[in-house]
Amino acid sequence: MNNKIVSKEQLVDVALGALPADIVIKGGNLVNVLTREIYKADIVIFGNRVAATGACDYQVSPDTKVIDASGKWIAPGFMDPHMHLESTAITVTELAKRIVPRGVTTVVEDPHEFANVLGVKGIKLFFEEAKGLPLRFLLRVPGHVPAMPPEIETSGAEITVEETKELLGWDEAVQLAGDINPELILSKDPEQFEKIDCTIRLNKTVGGQSPALQGSALNAFIAAGPEDSHVSFNLDEVMDIQRHGLKAILTPKPFLFGPENYGELAELIKEKNIDIRNIMFCTDDRQSDYLYRSGHLDGVVRLAIERGIEPVTAIQMATINVAEHLRLDRDFGSIAPGKIADLMILDDLETISVSMVLVDGEIVAENGCLVTPPPAFEYPAWAKDTVHLPKSVKPEDLQIRVAEESGTAKARVLVAGVPKEMEVKELRVEGGVVMPDETGDILSMAVLERHKNTGNIGRAFIRGTGICDGAIAGSVSHDAHNIYVIGTNYEYMALAANRVAEMGGGFAAVKAGEIVAQIELPIGGLISEEPLETVAGKFEYLEKEILQKGLNCTLQGFPLFTLSVISLPNIPNWGITDKGLIEVRTMRHMDPICE
Repeated sequence: MNNKIVSKEQLVDVALGALPADIVIKGGNLVNVLTREIYKADIVIFGNRVAATGACDYQVSPDTKVIDASGKWIAPGFMDPHMHLESTAITVTELAKRIVPRGVTTVVEDPHEFANVLGVKGIKLFFEEAKGLPLRFLLRVPGHVPAMPPEIETSGAEITVEETKELLGWDEAVQLAGDINPELILSKDPEQFEKIDCTIRLNKTVGGQSPALQGSALNAFIAAGPEDSHVSFNLDEVMDIQRHGLKAILTPKPFLFGPENYGELAELIKEKNIDIRNIMFCTDDRQSDYLYRSGHLDGVVRLAIERGIEPVTAIQMATINVAEHLRLDRDFGSIAPGKIADLMILDDLETISVSMVLVDGEIVAENGCLVTPPPAFEYPAWAKDTVHLPKSVKPEDLQIRVAEESGTAKARVLVAGVPKEMEVKELRVEGGVVMPDETGDILSMAVLERHKNTGNIGRAFIRGTGICDGAIAGSVSHDAHNIYVIGTNYEYMALAANRVAEMGGGFAAVKAGEIVAQIELPIGGLISEEPLETVAGKFEYLEKEILQKGLNCTLQGFPLFTLSVISLPNIPNWGITDKGLIEVRTMRHMDPICE
């Protein structure tokens, strides 16, 4: 970042032409997100700030860098208000290398996945790595770690109320995250309200999520302080939450506001001229192969433009709207005198083709690459020692047993989807073991506690994955990130789970009794040490060649992501944790076998 100290007096002198500029961008088309206009303008930069824009009298010296932007566009750097680095499965350094050249200059990281494994020291590790990178890496303070009480699920760490307050006091902290069960708000949880009150006192933003809430429940939720939601299912919900005062944060995501909905939003903007100030784009959970193939926040903006939203409007939703929501607009989100010079030069506005990026008034990326390669960051051994099982997993550890030696048993079967439903099915019993029914697409599922060596294993049955003659296991299993395993028989499941443990985290797939693919995620059991293209290639191979083709998995979109949230016990209507089958609404433990 630019270390040059700039005074207001100097900026005034540069704007009046009395002092030479450091950088002048000449002849480009300024994308003005303040007025939703595009017009020719020069951009004058001194130190890390913009001194002047438009037709202005500026002074240059032999040291002034003059950039010819004729025929190009100049726009503010993209700002992602909500992302989980852990979902990309790459490091902070690798992320910066890949997204800054795409015009993303600010990300607001919610590290609650990493925090559920390693707590506050894991968060500090991320931000230690981010120092010196040409990316504004800001903090969305995790709202509730662990997500569930210990009688429901075992997590690797806890963040106390006092630790939450300490994190909110960081200079990098801009928001209290809202990725929590909304019942914590509706039940008036005292600790959650204390965190919200602290956030408001610090004049920072209160995040939220209001999945399908409406009427009195939505009113009550918003009255408690949350200011946004990123989990709208459709356009009606996007509009409803805005009418009640929430900002709508959108990202194309399985089962939520998908790519097709962007076209509907474009039509609504055109037909009703709705105010878009309260709509933002984010990436939230972006898998590595999707990141590699389609980009980061630039990809979301590009999708919006492709679906009919005007380019300037789409850029507003990824710049000034974000800055205003996070109370950062004094310095960020637009190109204007006095603002921090985080901006990009585009060869093509429609396709968001970026040729140059400036962060803090310095050229940091050109033609798709960082100007200066960032230094390597070595993760400590303790961050790569997070999988602790008391012993090797045996098939019998995963079995559900009943008193009868044969016949059938009535089993509760979780149905994959949104919401997750439950049905009762008759399953065969062999030697006292309730067996999965591959022909009926009913597989066995287990969640193994991997943080504290407890030996806890939750067991259940699941329908709707389509997996045949195999198993899949992973240490990415929201939110506690224990090891989940799903398979057509208990032997395959044990093989897959043991491979994940041997790798120190990641994914492993079994076909016909053989390990056929694996992804190593040694950092916290969530993140790879390899470059993006390598990680992306492994994800794509495992999903497309193994899961979908080899194992006939019928889950659409991003099946690894879908599998990683199946166990989640805070989204309707059922979850599976290391403590067993959980009914989300009542938080009751349910026996997988009916009486």
